[in-house]
Amino acid sequence: MRKYKYKRILIISIFNLSLLILLSGCWSSKAIEDLNIILGSSLDKDDNGNIISTLQYVVPEAMTTSSGGVNPEKPYINVAGEGISLEPSGWETTLSREGYIFGSHQKCVIISEELAREIDLRELTDLYFRDIDLRGSTLIFISKGKAYHALETKEKNTIPSIRIVEIANQSSTSEIVTKTPLIRIGGLMNSGSSFLLQLLETTDKGAKFSGGAIFGSKNNKMIGTLNPQEVLGINLISARVKGGSVKAYIKKSDGPTWFQIESMKSKITPHIKGNKISFDVKLEAEGRVAEYWNPKLKPLFKEKNVKRVEKATEKEVTKIIENVTNKLQNEYKTDVAGFGNEVRIQNPRKWKKMSKNWDELFSKAKINYDVKIIIRDYGMIGKKKAK
Repeated sequence: MRKYKYKRILIISIFNLSLLILLSGCWSSKAIEDLNIILGSSLDKDDNGNIISTLQYVVPEAMTTSSGGVNPEKPYINVAGEGISLEPSGWETTLSREGYIFGSHQKCVIISEELAREIDLRELTDLYFRDIDLRGSTLIFISKGKAYHALETKEKNTIPSIRIVEIANQSSTSEIVTKTPLIRIGGLMNSGSSFLLQLLETTDKGAKFSGGAIFGSKNNKMIGTLNPQEVLGINLISARVKGGSVKAYIKKSDGPTWFQIESMKSKITPHIKGNKISFDVKLEAEGRVAEYWNPKLKPLFKEKNVKRVEKATEKEVTKIIENVTNKLQNEYKTDVAGFGNEVRIQNPRKWKKMSKNWDELFSKAKINYDVKIIIRDYGMIGKKKAK
């Protein structure tokens, strides 16, 4: 019995000693002041054809003053290097900073339009897929002009990389492209599909979201752009809406009526006969009147006026989606609205035959739209009469 008691005490002692060792700290930890934490990066092309890689490091001690006020120093530093590809340019940036380079917190990669039009996106992102430090959730953006400009801002206590990603995550407008992380881009390129990436435009206050960049399925290069209204059209077709409003006019002489989207449904039905294909697209949106300008002050809560607003909004939504469809079919001959994906889901056997020249087939397809708008709410003014 005594032998069993001593054995139990020994086991408990070993267990407690193990806990003490574990609680003493992580053997591989590094002091934060010795870390160069990367939050974002950009890729550009110089006059000699080399790639300029810019890394944005955070400067924690510059975020606030000891009194809690605004620090005049920037809370970030941008370091650039160049080379024939990303690996040598990356080493040049790391060799210019003392301390350990820590890339696991990188939020975004911004690629210049010039570079995206000339080099296959698969090649530009190859290093990121192989880098064990970089997370698949890192977002990819395309920049009008030089990409490193998007990593600068005049706003105090603001880190551009974090600001850009927060806009992508929290924006309630439907005029921006669905956020595209690195891991999703890998899937899109492997599937041989055309796709959209968010386009950034540099202003005096920093980068702003400004339409979408179209990438072709054949070589993963940028082939064109869509403006914010056209991006809205893509999101309406695919029902990828996160809110936002549509402006409509009951009469040209009236002021605008803003319909705020609260929910959206989309059903795309393909019809295939041989190599000919057509689509029936039914869209249904429910929402509220966010703003109602009418010089004659017609009561919005009257049923006949509600119907007028709904019809006017349906007409405007149809116009938006038809305009972007015409641009995709006639100007770019590229499907980034998800029509091909619906064929793949609903007719996998036929998709296997069509996928190799899908963009050409899509450009010739007839597309019919049926739009229904339902107003459920008018804010604090007026009330819809019960039927």
